[in-house]
Amino acid sequence: MATETHWEAHVQAATASSGMVAAKHRLAAQAGLEVLQAGGNAVDAAVATAFAIGVVEPPMSGVGGGGYLSVFLQETQQRVVIAFPMQAPHAATPDMWELAEGYDNELFGWRLVKDNANIFGYRSIAIPGMVAGMAAALERYGTLGLDRAMAPAIRLAEEGFALSWFETMWQAQDLALLNRFPATAAAFLSNGYPHRLPYLTQPGAAGTLSQPDLAQTLRAIADHGPSALYGGELGASIAAHVQANGGILTAEDFAQYEATVHEQSVLGTYRGANVIGMRGGTGAPTLMQILNLLDTFDVRSYGHNQADYLHTFIEASGQAFADRFAYMADPTRVAVPLDGLLSKAYAADMAETIAPDRTQAQRAAGDPWRYQDGTGAAGGSPPPSASSDGRSPESTTHLAVMDAAGNAVALTQTLLSAWGSRVVAPGTGVLLNNGMMWYNPEPGTSNSIEGGKKPLNNMCPVVLERDGSAVAALGASGGRRIINTVAQLAVNLLDFDLDMQAAIDAPRIDCSTLQPILSARIDPAVCAELRRRGHNALVAEEAFLPRYFASPVAIQRQGDVLIGAADPYYPTSAAVGF
Repeated sequence: MATETHWEAHVQAATASSGMVAAKHRLAAQAGLEVLQAGGNAVDAAVATAFAIGVVEPPMSGVGGGGYLSVFLQETQQRVVIAFPMQAPHAATPDMWELAEGYDNELFGWRLVKDNANIFGYRSIAIPGMVAGMAAALERYGTLGLDRAMAPAIRLAEEGFALSWFETMWQAQDLALLNRFPATAAAFLSNGYPHRLPYLTQPGAAGTLSQPDLAQTLRAIADHGPSALYGGELGASIAAHVQANGGILTAEDFAQYEATVHEQSVLGTYRGANVIGMRGGTGAPTLMQILNLLDTFDVRSYGHNQADYLHTFIEASGQAFADRFAYMADPTRVAVPLDGLLSKAYAADMAETIAPDRTQAQRAAGDPWRYQDGTGAAGGSPPPSASSDGRSPESTTHLAVMDAAGNAVALTQTLLSAWGSRVVAPGTGVLLNNGMMWYNPEPGTSNSIEGGKKPLNNMCPVVLERDGSAVAALGASGGRRIINTVAQLAVNLLDFDLDMQAAIDAPRIDCSTLQPILSARIDPAVCAELRRRGHNALVAEEAFLPRYFASPVAIQRQGDVLIGAADPYYPTSAAVGF
């Protein structure tokens, strides 16, 4: 059966026994289901869904972006992450930006860069990794070839699909920037306007978006493999266009790019479940640190969304984010105390600083270096901050797949900002990311730019596995708010025994900035008690816009039943199964 959301406060979960796909767009979920029904496994279906979502939800992801795939394979008991993030071109340097006065207001609150060159346009483009990641996933763990996995995406790009008001909204809100780049306007607009504009004067008229150039590109990748992009004519063509317009991305950047496979991918355990995710500059270590801190408390006894639980969650998140901002970066380029941050001993000691009846208004980073080698020896001081507070607009997509064999995949991918750099390379249909925006434009911080470096990001796809079986595949879109959302889903499942749709539907909080945000559906007496304990919380309505909380889709296994769940406030998300 299937379920789709229609901007309601609640949707019925999809249930199935043979396979399930959950995604942020119905057509992408159906593409994955098509591959499952044809005999593919969860990895095959995840790759099919990932390529399809880039066609039908182009502002969020696609061939020009990157991300992470977490997978649990039942038969071999493998727990793996495939990393395919964007990467800085090798010509990038810490001082490449001309800084301006003030701070940007789009995402991270970095120092302003002259002409917003790190936010949109040709110098904002990092090396995309999506194709390399999908090819690596299929080669190692899939059963089908790229041609079969990509067939639904190619069909959607060639034949087109009807746009809803939701897709038209994304076109309209960035109309001026999309029109700044002729190939982008040609790919996504109709005479400079959203395709669905006739609907405003002709009720019942439906705009259709077909992408013939992208279809040709996808077919080339399906026929020739990732080398078409990485070292081939396609990559060279994209790089030549970027360089001709002042960018620094080169054909050599494409040729050297490799997705990486991480077989040491268990971040830790929570309530007896392994948490499978990326050990590195993502949101996953921060998620695990929150769970480690909560693991020292009897959360279940506090009651779901009651004051004691929410107070403890806010304090645990405050500590985890303070440590994140101080230490997290690309661990292949910067010394990061990952083992210390993920240590149960470190969590237990930091939990001692959480008072039951009052908040620490602003938490300081701890010293995870003391726990890095298990000796408890004194460590060093934190490096310059890697990040800063900022808004978290919707600019990412997430999907989850489970199959009848017990395999599970959680996959998050992004262009970073909505529409990425806003640049489409002519003749390719490929919308390119603005991954350079992820780096702090000021030199001297742990997340400052460096050629070949991977940026700190918030993506957080995880699989929960207990006793050798996948329990859930979790993730979300929504910038920094992803981390708290995925943590609450895990708690809802493992502490409070909610099913997956109920776990997503439940009122949430966000603690990714200094001011916690509480859903207006939380008991007002609980909100008042949290304020009495010193939490300067904002109470906000849950809605599609404005968006105060991340947007998840997920799948849970209960015995022989798969439960697919979709965000009730995201109009196109869906879970489908058979």
